[in-house]
Amino acid sequence: PVPGISDAINETLPQDEEQLRADPLEGPIFIATYVWMAGVLAMVIYSIVSYIRLRRKLSVVIPLRDNIFIADDIKSPFVVGLFRPKIYLPCNLGDKEQEYIILHEQHHIKRLDHVMKALAFLALAIHWFNPLVWVMYFLFDRDLEFACDEAVLDHFKTDERSEYALALVDLTQQRAGFSCMYHGFAKRAVQERVVMIMKYRKTTWGAM
Repeated sequence: PVPGISDAINETLPQDEEQLRADPLEGPIFIATYVWMAGVLAMVIYSIVSYIRLRRKLSVVIPLRDNIFIADDIKSPFVVGLFRPKIYLPCNLGDKEQEYIILHEQHHIKRLDHVMKALAFLALAIHWFNPLVWVMYFLFDRDLEFACDEAVLDHFKTDERSEYALALVDLTQQRAGFSCMYHGFAKRAVQERVVMIMKYRKTTWGAM
């Protein structure tokens, strides 16, 4: 903004064609920026549309107790809500399966997994172009399930683990996949979870 000095500096800087030759990456970076923004916007729109569709499915629910509800139009249990999370269960669960799943979902809420998964999806939306972030997202989701399985198994006797594993397999087979990649990933993750459940040994203070 200093009179005279500013004009002198501007005259020495490359202009028009000279500026393009001096910065050949300006055009590709400009295009890449808009492609990235379009990808982020697509991820945000996808999440909003998915949430609206989910809310429509939850328009008619039956309260079970506390923050637990039964819905007729869902195939697998899940937690909805960041600040006041609610557990929704499908209506086709048996009493024993229902208690297993409620305990599992309550551990998710206790560990704030619903908040962590939202943050992980935010990272995925920002870095949608990076395949490693997609792998991170699916592995992160799998690890959350593993951790909750271990916490739930502490409440079970040995003979109850097989029942819990069967309930897990049944629910996963009914779950609608995020994509072809997610469906295969989830199937393998469930196999790993079942193996972990059946081999689980409760850690005691003496063993530590």
